[in-house]
Amino acid sequence: MTPYCSFAIAALLATSFAHAQINPLPRTSGVSGSISLGAAFSNISSNFQQHDDHARIDQFGAPQSHNTTSIVPRFDLRYTLADSRTQFVLGNQIHDALRFDFTQLLAVRQEIGSLGIVSAGLVFTGIAPNEVWTDPYQTATDRSSSDRDSRGVRLGWERMLGSGFSADLTARKIDIEHEESGRSSALSASQSALLDRNGNSIRLRVSYDWEFAPRHFFAPGLIVGREDLDGAAMQYDVTGLKLDYGFNAGSDTFGASLYLAQQRYSEGHPLFANRKADSKDYGLGVNYLRQGLFGMPWLGAYISASYGKSNADIDFFDAEFIRLGTGLRFKF
Repeated sequence: MTPYCSFAIAALLATSFAHAQINPLPRTSGVSGSISLGAAFSNISSNFQQHDDHARIDQFGAPQSHNTTSIVPRFDLRYTLADSRTQFVLGNQIHDALRFDFTQLLAVRQEIGSLGIVSAGLVFTGIAPNEVWTDPYQTATDRSSSDRDSRGVRLGWERMLGSGFSADLTARKIDIEHEESGRSSALSASQSALLDRNGNSIRLRVSYDWEFAPRHFFAPGLIVGREDLDGAAMQYDVTGLKLDYGFNAGSDTFGASLYLAQQRYSEGHPLFANRKADSKDYGLGVNYLRQGLFGMPWLGAYISASYGKSNADIDFFDAEFIRLGTGLRFKF
């Protein structure tokens, strides 16, 4: 898990119920989409993510767990031009929903006959700020927080050449408003520079959607990427495997996900005897969506649960979360 966004895998787990089915373009023109509003209870252990008001740490050990409750908004707005097979999209996309930085996507999707659906768009930090500690290594006094902003582009290709394969490539620039990592410690300026969390991020995701039985979907996926950050001790490569299962029975949708990954850092960390913070990450998630509450087809409700853990070679980089969520979904 990344030190400044330790629980991005919660996004991958919390939305597995919808990932197994690629969103086809409607045959009629007009507005479509959904708006969801929910709440999530989380028990989080992280020395990097500013997830609650526990601003003080006293040593460079493993993180302590804290509880937090948050409001989770999501919207997915689409406008389709049926004749040209074009669709415009705005909102929290299914791969990013429930992500702590609430990434937004503004994109256009174009169906090209049997070749599939290609897309291009902008990704950016959305309606809720993603906050990190200005200097996560500061001890014995309260740490201050800083906004973490990311923006970039996403290119996608769904149903590649008429197959079940899909892929998307996301490249972003990461900017932390006040980056002061290591400045409270007895590090030289050059050593502190190794901890700079600003820079660039790139992710490639490839998946295969398989309906192996009526209404049953299985979607294995591979995720590879690199955080090319300004601080060499913060740069790392990530390789992950995600397995989704989905069952759709009309108004009821159930999903489950498994995520496994490893991260390999480029340089050693100057505060930890120049050891690298390499880690192995895993997570599990289950979701249930009921659409058509009280006989109203536009109203739905969901519940979700997820668990994730990162075991790093440096205890300070360990992370863990348990998350339970519920909410309402308005579909139109």
